Amino acid sequence: MKLLTGLALASVSLLVACTSSEGTSATSLEQEPGNCGSLETHVFGQFRAPDGVATVRISRPGTHAIIVTGYEPIEWTITTEGGAELEAIYAVGVKPQKVHGPAGVQIVSENKQSGDPYGCADGYPESSPGCNTKNLIDLVEARVHEITSLHACHEATQWSLGDNMAVTSDCGVLEGKGQEDMAKGCTGEDSCGGPIFL
Repeated sequence: MKLLTGLALASVSLLVACTSSEGTSATSLEQEPGNCGSLETHVFGQFRAPDGVATVRISRPGTHAIIVTGYEPIEWTITTEGGAELEAIYAVGVKPQKVHGPAGVQIVSENKQSGDPYGCADGYPESSPGCNTKNLIDLVEARVHEITSLHACHEATQWSLGDNMAVTSDCGVLEGKGQEDMAKGCTGEDSCGGPIFL
């Protein structure tokens, strides 16, 4: 998939028009199911994974688009439980990202090495050299949907999105730098726009 110039411009206007609340406190991240719109978009990013593998477990009821991103190649396994349904998975990074997801879920994968549009995030609001969190957010919001939450760190093997939208990982255990988070758009109303690549 190649990013069209018009989509890049659309993402900037969507981000400005849709931003309603943003923060990194525990209270801003914990939201009841349904409070963040009918389609939630959650980003899980890291620079690398030990042995090149990571898992994401989605336990939050509702419909979700999941974005996984890394600088180094990562083989992601994404599972659902507890009423969670996946609309799509977007895997994007500097190097190729491979995804195993639930049957029937659309998976789109893009990376810099293949000449695709790309981005990665291993921190919020800033990321390390080689990754650019703002560019990743703009790309996701142009190609997929407005972001509901973003979670990032340098290295992890597992992520879990709970029913109240709290996210846990093993980030700090592995390399000392803890998980960084952002959530927005949880006002009880649907977010602007719709899925773009779906």
